[in-house]
Amino acid sequence: MKNLERFLACFSLKTTGSCPRISENSLRLCASAVISFILAFAIALPVLAQAPIDDNTLDVAKKLNCPTCGGRNLADCPTDTCNQWKQEIASQLAAGKSQAQVISYFQDRFGVTVMQEPPKSGQTLLLWLVPALAFVAFAILGVMALRRASARAQVAPSAGPSPTPPPSDDPYAQQIEDEAK
Repeated sequence: MKNLERFLACFSLKTTGSCPRISENSLRLCASAVISFILAFAIALPVLAQAPIDDNTLDVAKKLNCPTCGGRNLADCPTDTCNQWKQEIASQLAAGKSQAQVISYFQDRFGVTVMQEPPKSGQTLLLWLVPALAFVAFAILGVMALRRASARAQVAPSAGPSPTPPPSDDPYAQQIEDEAK
C-alpha cells in the first residue's frame, strides 16, 4: 500500500519532494497492461461499431448463407461482406420490398447456394427426397430381414434336438466341462 501511495504521490499536485524511483519491472508491467488494453479495444471495436439490425433484416439474413464462410448463417457472420449484405437487405426492405422479394433478389444474383435452406423444387428437390427415400428403403429392408430371421427361427426347432459334441480326450477340456455341470 505504501508503494502505491508513493507512486500516486509523484503525480499529485502537492509534491512532497520525495518521488520514489519506479522500478523497471513496474514500468514493463504498466506498459504491457496499456498495450493489452489497446489491443483488446482494437479487436472489439469492429464488433462494437456494428449498427443494430432490425427484426425484418435479421429474419431475411437468417435465411441466407454467408458468401465467404461455408454454411454459416448471414445473420451470425461478422465479416465485412456480410455486413454489406445486411445493409443491402435493410435498404431494400426500407424501400418497400417484401422479404420474399429480397430473398429472390439474392437468389437470382448469387444462385441457389446462397439459400440457408435449399428450395423444395427443381434440382434441389432431390436433396429433400433422397433422405426420406433412403429411410423408407432401409425400413423395408429391416422388416424383410426380421421376417426372414423369424421364419428361420420357427423352422429350426422342428429339425430335431441339437447333437451333443463328442467327448474330448483333452483332460483340461474334460475338467472344464465337469466344473460347468
